[in-house]
Amino acid sequence: MFVDQSRPLYRAGGHYPLGPIEAKDWLPFIRQRFRKSDKEISDDLIRSICQRTGGHPFYTQHLCHAIWELCETGTKVAEETIESATRLLLDRENYAYTALWESLGLNQRRFLIGIAGEPEGVKVFSADFLQRYNLRSPGNVQRAVEALLTRDVIDRSNGAFVISDRFFKIWINQAHSSI
Repeated sequence: MFVDQSRPLYRAGGHYPLGPIEAKDWLPFIRQRFRKSDKEISDDLIRSICQRTGGHPFYTQHLCHAIWELCETGTKVAEETIESATRLLLDRENYAYTALWESLGLNQRRFLIGIAGEPEGVKVFSADFLQRYNLRSPGNVQRAVEALLTRDVIDRSNGAFVISDRFFKIWINQAHSSI
């Protein structure tokens, strides 16, 4: 809203990107919020949530809210609750994710499958990555990166590329692990 020139509030406010928050900093916040509702969540499960969301504030709180909705008052959150909440969020977004996926070119899809399935920081221009994901040339990767950055599907993070929507990454891994 504030960084897009075509929007009416362009540059009306400062741009302050909020990066990932470490699990250790999420622990007291999430634990306290669940306890206020007479629900318990273990530190291990909070770490599991943070691992899924990469510590991204929006996606972490979004997943926690879905977990909170599914957890009965007076009970403890279980790993199954986190799985159910993740499925719930993916189901809610399935149409949008499918539409986005179908609008992408083959090399863009292959690139996304690669960065979704590899550890963060993978060398996307390496011969190994190109071969593993059938991208054929660094030029194909560069064109895919430029198109995906323009559409805000990916971001740069510490010299690497990450899928902006943490649940889209999970969706890709579940639905399209190979082309």
